[in-house]
Amino acid sequence: MKLSELLAYDNIVIQCHDNPDADTIACGFGVYLYLKSKGKEPRLIYGGQNVIRKTNLVMLIRDLKIPIEHVDYLHKPELLVMVDCQYHSGNSAVFEAEHIAVIDHHRICTELPELSEVRSNLGACSTLVWNMLKTEGFDVRGNRELSTALYYGLYTDTGSLTEIVHPLDRDLRDEANFDPAIMRKLRNANLSLEELEVAGAALLHTDYVEEFRAAIVKVGQCDPNILGLISDLVLEVDAIDICVAFNLQPEGVKFSVRSCVKEVKASELAAELCKGIGSGGGHLEKAGGLIPMELMTQEYLKFCKEHHFAPRMEYDAQGRHEQPAASGIKSVIEQRMRDYMGNTDIVYAQDCRIEAEDVKTYCRRSVPWGYVRATDLFAEGTQVTVRTLQGDMKATVEAGIVFIIGPKGECFFRNEEAFMEEFRIYTDWKFDLRNAEYEPTIKDVEKGIIVEPMKCAKVCVPKGTTIVRARRLARKVKLFRDKDENEQYTLGRVGDYMVDSSDTINNIRIMRKDLFEEIYRDSGEQEEQKSVIFDLDGTLLYSLEDLKNATNAALESQNMPTCTLDQVRRYVGNGVRMLMVRAVPDGEKNPKFEETFAEFKKYYGEHCLDHTKPYPDIMHLLTELKARGVKTAIVSNKLDSAVKELDERFFRGYMTTAIGEMEGVAKKPAPDMVQKAMKILKTDTKKAIYVGDSEVDIQTAENTGLPCVSVMWGFRDAEFLRKNRAQVLIQRPLELLYLI
Repeated sequence: MKLSELLAYDNIVIQCHDNPDADTIACGFGVYLYLKSKGKEPRLIYGGQNVIRKTNLVMLIRDLKIPIEHVDYLHKPELLVMVDCQYHSGNSAVFEAEHIAVIDHHRICTELPELSEVRSNLGACSTLVWNMLKTEGFDVRGNRELSTALYYGLYTDTGSLTEIVHPLDRDLRDEANFDPAIMRKLRNANLSLEELEVAGAALLHTDYVEEFRAAIVKVGQCDPNILGLISDLVLEVDAIDICVAFNLQPEGVKFSVRSCVKEVKASELAAELCKGIGSGGGHLEKAGGLIPMELMTQEYLKFCKEHHFAPRMEYDAQGRHEQPAASGIKSVIEQRMRDYMGNTDIVYAQDCRIEAEDVKTYCRRSVPWGYVRATDLFAEGTQVTVRTLQGDMKATVEAGIVFIIGPKGECFFRNEEAFMEEFRIYTDWKFDLRNAEYEPTIKDVEKGIIVEPMKCAKVCVPKGTTIVRARRLARKVKLFRDKDENEQYTLGRVGDYMVDSSDTINNIRIMRKDLFEEIYRDSGEQEEQKSVIFDLDGTLLYSLEDLKNATNAALESQNMPTCTLDQVRRYVGNGVRMLMVRAVPDGEKNPKFEETFAEFKKYYGEHCLDHTKPYPDIMHLLTELKARGVKTAIVSNKLDSAVKELDERFFRGYMTTAIGEMEGVAKKPAPDMVQKAMKILKTDTKKAIYVGDSEVDIQTAENTGLPCVSVMWGFRDAEFLRKNRAQVLIQRPLELLYLI
């Protein structure tokens, strides 16, 4: 959902969750200011029994002039926008509305309305609203009050910025133009006297796990931000290296993690504590997370069953739902901590060589990557930070260094010589990520300038010649680059790969299972090469202009009404005769039809190349397919002579065969033409795919028994194709390389 979609409504109310925190207030404020800037008159409200009294929140609302109001009753608005919560989720008063919209970063717990944007992997809803505002071109940096509110919302929801995981959270942290004076006041107003008492009580009930020098602290009801303060204090104890403090919040179990030893990253411990049941992460020393109570309950009951314990359950604060007692939650946390701390090997890259019996050799798959030469972005010697979904990495720009971007935004550097040896490059083929959650950025550390490499990244494709040795991990591994380095290790989980590549520093590295298997294949396995059978018009060639001109020349010769480009777009797909049947009034019943059709064929034969040309990047695609040895063919309902002429004109040297309408061979959607092409290609339905742009192509593929890839740059739009049973749609020719 985009914020601009809300502008279709007039009477709009923005609702924060009950007992509002800084994050929900900031989000509501952001949406409120956006709607105001577009001429709307929204209200910003919250419900529930409790009015905002916490000092830092009162200060936030007062100093930043946030027009939030507490209501017990709400006259039914046209649109109710829920921020940092979901409708009927239990943590917000239920008000009736004609339409509902949801903007949230929590786990989906109710049926979402059509108007919704939920990103559960973000640390704060403030980040989501900030990103949505930027997408709409709203100047967040130019509004100091809003920047401060969103920054503080992120600050409080991520344990004073220590639990940040997602790169968008980091972007807000780094880019927010907040008011330092107001932030100092807000930070110093975080802890109330009541919460100080809660912290004191928690310290008296600290459980110590001696074998790991770790503490687990159960904390009473308080602002989640207090958990970090308690963890910091506990870590000051000389016998404690690791601390986990947790408490129960309306949305689930909130926890804070601290570590002061290099063998345990707080961010990884947080991720392990909520693996599969929540979200967590942060920094090396400070981290945290949230586990929804529903999932914690399921995990606890599973834990009790495995250990033959009777579950210790209690009702929530509203007396509605059963949930684990605090002691039961502590048991789950301790068990997960033990699983993380135990069964882990410590490995140093400088000493390690992969020599186990289960080592295999692998080579890169031929999927598209992107590349940019580092000196095209920054001057030599520039210190930069590369931000990706996997984290930040620092580097120095040097001559001859190439910045390489993987299909999902993963990044690494390679020297020019190695790069040219490993990849085929396409200097004018724009690279696009494939279903990536975050586009990488590169920041000049000194000047603060941020560059988006995707704007100038071009395509490169692995040649499949690079060989690496790797073994799949049967135990967890912590891989350190150097014995003398502090904290710099990579965690390898069971199923991940330890990779030995001669072109990397210290040779050894850890790669996630999903990433490794997407990039590499067993060198003993041949990469399956499928033959590709293409439709012509609307798939390989933009020919609509010439078809329209030929149609209208024929119609004008008989004083018949002409057609628009859009009409001709709808008429094509079943051959040129059917095009004219649809264009001529009364079709074949018209006594002048045959004469008109003959005029069409005469004109089109003389003018079929006036405006016709391959779609953008089609020639790059065909060049790459040829480099891989993929056999290709054209099958079209256009006259066979015209198909062969166009093939010779545009695709000479690329196609094995080109087949058009001819006597004795049924036209598409009958399978005959495609079967004829497959026979020439010496392939079958298991080793070929069909690529087209229309419903006729989908039917043809179905009738032939081939998988069909429908393109969205042709004569039919995505909605039409889906209605006609399209299964796989691509927006750019580049995407086809992932499918063959």
